Amino acid sequence: MTRQHPPRKRVKIAQAVSILGLEPRTVRDMAARGEIPGAAKPRGIWTFDAALLDQYNQARETEICQRANEAGKLQRVVSGAVTSSTAAFRSAAKTSNGHYGQTIQKLRRLAAERSGTAR
Repeated sequence: MTRQHPPRKRVKIAQAVSILGLEPRTVRDMAARGEIPGAAKPRGIWTFDAALLDQYNQARETEICQRANEAGKLQRVVSGAVTSSTAAFRSAAKTSNGHYGQTIQKLRRLAAERSGTAR
């Protein structure tokens, strides 16, 4: 007696888009190129094996995190810390390395020179 496995759950493009967080066109293009495992197009409609889609998405997220960690771009999260929502706010003058102040000084100097030579 052979044991049959229940049919695997298949989802349409809308659910795949929701799971992957990508645009529908991107998901269709990736499926057409064979990048998404378990993608099939019976009767002209893309469907995806839900379990394989979840595995693919998890592997993709893990890979992205590993690359970010290797590049030193991943920040460590400290739980329980309380921070102000404006803690990272800086005015444009501070972030422009003084360019704003230098520009104002230059314009004032030019205006003073013009008014001195125009008399």
